[in-house]
Amino acid sequence: MKKTMFGYIFVYFILIILFVLLLTLSSCLPSSVIKHNVQESSKILLKEGNRKIVYIPYRGINMQFDNYTDALMMNTAYSIDSKTPLYSAFVARKNYIPNVTTEVYQDTAGELRSSSKYQYHNEVGELNDLVNGEKAESFEYARYWHGYLVVLRPLLTLFHLTQIRALLTILLCILALILIYLIYKKINIIVSFIFFTGLLGIEYFYLGFSLQGIFVFIIMMVASIIILLKYNKIKSFGLYFFIIGMLVNFFDFLTVPIVTLSIPLVLYFLLKKEKEPENITEILKQMIQYTFAWGMGYALTWLTKWTLVDIFFNRNLIAVAINQVLYRSALTGSITEYSIFSVIKENISYIKIPLFISLMTTFLIISLNILRFKKLKIVRVNSEKLITNILPYLVISIFPICWYSILQNHSYYHAFFTYRNLIIINICLNIIIQEIFIESFKGEKNEK
Repeated sequence: MKKTMFGYIFVYFILIILFVLLLTLSSCLPSSVIKHNVQESSKILLKEGNRKIVYIPYRGINMQFDNYTDALMMNTAYSIDSKTPLYSAFVARKNYIPNVTTEVYQDTAGELRSSSKYQYHNEVGELNDLVNGEKAESFEYARYWHGYLVVLRPLLTLFHLTQIRALLTILLCILALILIYLIYKKINIIVSFIFFTGLLGIEYFYLGFSLQGIFVFIIMMVASIIILLKYNKIKSFGLYFFIIGMLVNFFDFLTVPIVTLSIPLVLYFLLKKEKEPENITEILKQMIQYTFAWGMGYALTWLTKWTLVDIFFNRNLIAVAINQVLYRSALTGSITEYSIFSVIKENISYIKIPLFISLMTTFLIISLNILRFKKLKIVRVNSEKLITNILPYLVISIFPICWYSILQNHSYYHAFFTYRNLIIINICLNIIIQEIFIESFKGEKNEK
C-alpha cells in the first residue's frame, strides 16, 4: 500500500514539474516570432466569425464550431510576455501588449470578461484589435493551466490557423485508423465498427475545424491505443488513469474530459473479458478504483494550479475557482425554468439520429452475422453471466448523465460541444446489444 501511494505521489510531482517547465519554455518564445501567423489566423477568424458553421454531408446538417475559444487561445498565446515567461503562463492574460497595456483585471468567477469596446463577447474582434496594436483592457484567465500553449505557440512559429487545423485533422484521422484497426485485431470487427460509428456520431473527423476540445480527443485516442497495445505490460491501471486525468486537466478547457476516462475504460473491460473473465464484485471494485484515480489526477492538477497562483502571485484563485464551480453547477438565474432533464434533452438533440442509426446498424450487422451459423438455437440465458458481461458498460454509460448533473449550467449553454460526451452512451449501448446476442444465441459455423 505504501509503495503504491509513493508511486502516485512521485508521478504527481514529476508531472507537475514537467507541466511548469513546458509552459515556461514555450513562453520564452517572443511573441514577435509568432506575430505574422497570429495576424493571418486573425484574418481567417474574422471571415468565419465567433461561431463557425460547417456543413456535415453524411448528416445533412450544419454544425457549430467554437471560433470564440480558438480566438481566445490565439489571444492568450500572443499575449505572453517572454520577459516574464512563468508569470505570463500562469496568469494567462488576453489583450496584453507589453509596455502598452495598463489595465489588467484578475480572474473572477463567471464568464470571462471582454473589452469594453464590445457590448457582447467578441473574442475574434479582440484578437484582431490585439494583433493590430490597439490598446484595450487585459483580463487574466488563470483558473486553467492552458497546457495547449506548449503545442500552439511552437506551431504558430511555422503555421497559421488553417494549416494547424489541417495538421491536427490529419493526426486525428491517423489515430482513428490505428484505433479501429487495433480493436479489430485485439477484440473483434463488430466492436471496431461500433467505435467507428460512435466517432462519426460526434463529428470526430471534423474536430480539426476548431482547436477547442481537440486535445481531449487526442489524449483519449492515444490513451486507448496504448491500452490496446500494452494491456499486458501496464503494471498499474490505477496509476495509468491517474496520469490521464492529470494530462487532460493540463490541456483542456473543461470541454468533454470524461471521454478520456470512459473510452479507455470500455476498452480495458473488453480486453479484460477476453483475457480473464471477472465476477461482478471485481468489476465494481476496478470501476471505482480507476474512476477515483482519474478523478484524483484531474482534481489535484486543477487544485495545484490554483494553489501555485495563490502562493506565488497572490491571486486568491482558489476562492474564485470554487465560486466558478458553483456557477457552472447550476443554471444561474434560470434554476426554476430548467432541470437536469432539460440539460440531457438539449445534448441528446445533437446526437439522437446518429445514435438511432448506430444502434440499428449494430443490430443489423449482428443479425446478418448470425446467418453464418448452420445450426442455430436460442439458449437459456445465464443471467448472472450476462449481467457480469454488460455491467461495466451499463455503469460507464451513466458517466455523461452524472457529468451533466454536476455541471448543469455548462452542459446546457455549451451543448453544441458537450453533446460529444454522448459518444460514451452510443458505444456502451451498442456493446451491450452485442453481449446480449452472444449470450442468447449459440450455433455452429457453416463449413464450405
